Amino acid sequence: MKLLRPLTIAATAALIAGCAHPPPPPAPYHAVGNEGWHLIVDDKHVTFIGAPGQTPILEPVPPATGAAGNQSYRTQRISATISRGACVAQGRNYPDRVQVYVDGRLRSGCGGL
Repeated sequence: MKLLRPLTIAATAALIAGCAHPPPPPAPYHAVGNEGWHLIVDDKHVTFIGAPGQTPILEPVPPATGAAGNQSYRTQRISATISRGACVAQGRNYPDRVQVYVDGRLRSGCGGL
């Protein structure tokens, strides 16, 4: 009877593991600026949200260029560079510094949370 219990536990664990769902997709990358803008990079789009009331700019996400800790995304209207380094925006600490050109205008902010 004692031998049966460990086998039952092992079989149950294997059954549960086989039914596990795949992990969720990675969360979108989010950056902000003190002026109130937001940049979101996910697996499909680069989105820039400017001042309240402005229409968000949504572009297909290009492949990232650069090395880990210093990546860039360049679309027709948005050019974003993400560099590893402590940053403070809107009263919060972030792990990355972000520079975003939107329609040729530079904005600086922070991201990574």
